[in-house]
Amino acid sequence: MRSRRLDSAENRSARFTAGEIAHACAGELAAGDAATPACGVATDTRRTVRGRAFFALVGERFDGHDYLGQAVAAGARVLAVQHVPDGWRAPKGVAVVRVRRTACALLALAGHYRRSLRARVVAITGSYGKSTVKTMLGAILAHTGRCTVAPASFNNRIGVALSLLSARTDDDYVVLEMGTNHPGEIDELAAAARPDVGVVTAIGEVHLDGLGSLQGVVEAKAELIGHLNPAGTLVLNADDPRCLSMAPRFAGRIATYGTHPSADVAVTNVDRDGSGWAFEALGRRCRLASGACHDVLNAAGALCAAAALGVPAGQAALAGVARPPMRYERIELAGVTFIRDCYNSNPPALRAALRSFLLEPAIGRRAVVCGDMLELGLHAGRLHRELGADLAASGADIVAAVGQMALEFVAGWCTKARPGQRAFRFASAEEAWLPLWRQLRPGDMVLLKGSRALHLETITDAIAAHLAQRRKEAVA
Repeated sequence: MRSRRLDSAENRSARFTAGEIAHACAGELAAGDAATPACGVATDTRRTVRGRAFFALVGERFDGHDYLGQAVAAGARVLAVQHVPDGWRAPKGVAVVRVRRTACALLALAGHYRRSLRARVVAITGSYGKSTVKTMLGAILAHTGRCTVAPASFNNRIGVALSLLSARTDDDYVVLEMGTNHPGEIDELAAAARPDVGVVTAIGEVHLDGLGSLQGVVEAKAELIGHLNPAGTLVLNADDPRCLSMAPRFAGRIATYGTHPSADVAVTNVDRDGSGWAFEALGRRCRLASGACHDVLNAAGALCAAAALGVPAGQAALAGVARPPMRYERIELAGVTFIRDCYNSNPPALRAALRSFLLEPAIGRRAVVCGDMLELGLHAGRLHRELGADLAASGADIVAAVGQMALEFVAGWCTKARPGQRAFRFASAEEAWLPLWRQLRPGDMVLLKGSRALHLETITDAIAAHLAQRRKEAVA
């Protein structure tokens, strides 16, 4: 019985021959038999490879061609390569497909496979909120059918390709996330995905080093529209004028969500509900476990996308959705409440996190640890200063700025700070944790917000280890 179930699962997975892979990827068969079959793809020999097509991806710090022997030993049936290493030969029974670039070939294969899927595909993009909307929508759709949801932050060429290729042939829905830091990237991803529903969550100052300006961000996100099914739906955030500006670019159905009464999914009666939030939408009361107020709008986006797919009653599924790690995650340490929202950061995301943080009930002082916001190009200094000023104007009692832009944060802070407010700057999270901890006392609440490269979670990890060591010493 076990083997029959496994066989059934394999029959619903992406299946190709070496010849089909070569054709889909504009490659050529370099060795082996074109009829050699593969079930699924692999890009990492540390994960399941047996029976799959192994794509030798090349990055700044790795080269999959160095692992061809390991892939074969692990059971790969087809190898997709940019070149065959000198002195290496594929063993009997293994086919080799040579392509120009393995990462592009992987996406091309995903696009080829997408054309065979009966599932309706949703593509979600936006300057922030896309991962949360994706998670919420996946939870709603899973209640009504089979659904494949892209894993955390699988939003680039490789991630979108792997997400599509992980879909089963009997799936009803596939939910994808699409990010970009340069023009043309979403155009490439959307061409492969050919979505039936496209969602744009927000437009803000992100990736300005590659996109240049806010209008450049609009143009990059709008690349999705050119590949949207003409009979499908474009879902837009009605609270964001730049999102709404995209509506004339799509001749099909437009659906909107937001707090504006004219939105198709209009949010009303937003209230605190324990540690989460409650609101009304589509005539029903909804509850969220998340303490982030901005997740109310993300939930409305998920409900709007679900309704576009004919799944109107998704409110019950939202209550059980947990935020991914390090996205507005609450931790208590010795009476101090930390909110870790440090998976990533940019100006609009920091503003949203700050708004939610200020709505949190706190009996003590409020502190904000703000790390560098990366990829802002020539706008970086100005935006860090502006956010520093916003932090001071918010009434935060303590600000600790971390990273290379800490001086800019503090410079902005000084323009609006009032007596009694204090600001500190540190080069790294490792340097910041102990001085910060010495400033805090039970009842205080701390927001951690910074780009992934800053690893601000190191602060709470170090404090937790420090407290554990003190407990151990007290017992000894």
